[in-house]
Amino acid sequence: MDSFLKFILGGAAGTAIGLAVGSLLAPQKGADLQAATHQRLEYAKEAGEEAERETESAMQDRFRQRVGDPAAFTPAAGHMKGRG
Repeated sequence: MDSFLKFILGGAAGTAIGLAVGSLLAPQKGADLQAATHQRLEYAKEAGEEAERETESAMQDRFRQRVGDPAAFTPAAGHMKGRG
């Protein structure tokens, strides 16, 4: 039981030290850091969606060229929902 108590106290002490060091070395306050992180995630999401649209368009064009018919590929109505 004595070793278990030492383990719990060591874990608590490590957590407290980690929180103190983290708060002293943090580049921004909590709310500012959350806002900046949210903004970066939104930018990454938008960039990913744009890359997906560009890749899909390029693949459709390549397919049309390979089959020799500019109207050969027509996406399903629900597939392109919310795009374009």
